[in-house]
Amino acid sequence: MAAGDGQDDSRPVTSRASRIAVLLTALVLCLVVSALQVSTSPSSHIASVLVAVPAVIAFAFGPPMILGSAVVAAGVRWALLPAEPERIGSAVGTTVVIGVIAVLSCFVVRRGERESARLQKVTSVAEAAQRAVLRPPPDTVGRFRTAASYRAAAQYARIGGDLYAVADTAHGVRALIGDVRGKGLGAVSTATTVLGSFHEAAYTEPSLGPLAARLDTGLSRFLPDDEAFVTALLIEIAPDGLTHAYSCGHPPPLVLREGTVRELPAAPGLPLGLRALPSASASATDGPAPPGTRLRPGDTLLLYTDGIAETRDRSGAFYPLTDRLTAYQAAHPDPVDPHHLLAWLLDDAQDYGRAGTHDDAALLALTWQTDEDPRPREWAA
Repeated sequence: MAAGDGQDDSRPVTSRASRIAVLLTALVLCLVVSALQVSTSPSSHIASVLVAVPAVIAFAFGPPMILGSAVVAAGVRWALLPAEPERIGSAVGTTVVIGVIAVLSCFVVRRGERESARLQKVTSVAEAAQRAVLRPPPDTVGRFRTAASYRAAAQYARIGGDLYAVADTAHGVRALIGDVRGKGLGAVSTATTVLGSFHEAAYTEPSLGPLAARLDTGLSRFLPDDEAFVTALLIEIAPDGLTHAYSCGHPPPLVLREGTVRELPAAPGLPLGLRALPSASASATDGPAPPGTRLRPGDTLLLYTDGIAETRDRSGAFYPLTDRLTAYQAAHPDPVDPHHLLAWLLDDAQDYGRAGTHDDAALLALTWQTDEDPRPREWAA
């Protein structure tokens, strides 16, 4: 609805088939009641069932149709009066009840419409906030097709504490995915701080270690307490495909290649926001950097948060991410479409965790476009 057009489109959408089914139900109800009332004893109270007609109509229609159905039901009741002329009082009583039920149905429907309109406005604001904080990456960054998806833990929410970003820099394509400890507006604010630091530092820092330190410094100035932190994963893909990862307490990325799924080795580091603690300064904050992995055209790099990996089924078993990605590649031969992959993965994890998940889930995929001669088939280190 465009603002200021004077129209109210807040009523929940009802399918045409549902409307037809409701109308047929109300019509059949009127016909059956009429037939039974005429064919049975004049002292029967079958005609009183007509009071249900406005309530039936309220399942799929608004106040105008509800009031119209009440008039029709009352008309049917009075049309049956010649079959029982001595029951005028019953006809009056049924008409009054029909009117009362119609008015109550109108009230309930209008209240539902107002709640729907309120939820629609809240959702619209949340979606605008998500677009401002989590800007969708461009479809193509460097040699890579990119896609990102987000699922908030709270019902109807569109934003939470997970974050992602991609930048095409002089050092190569750099990507970030992270998970803020906690939920709600505080987590959103923390995520905004990390993203702002990344978009500034990703273009200037020479390697991932100093980039992580810049993010930590910026976040430490912002965090309200010593218990807040952010797990994050930084990726750098050089123009020749040599890829390095730096994990700040975050799960390593996965590489999808010709039906296989492999973890990309990541240099270990502390979560953002914890490096300045005394316990952190007394120990090594960074581990040795593993050798890079050389990607090649056709490879897909998948970054994810634990909202996916820690999805559980009713028995408590974790979502088998690697196995499911292998099955996806078997069912969807190369080249991988990153948008389709992420949509499928979110739906598959949601189906697996029917008992309910309680964490946000973010996904970021980068697929090297196959517009060049393929590299050697073996995994290069």
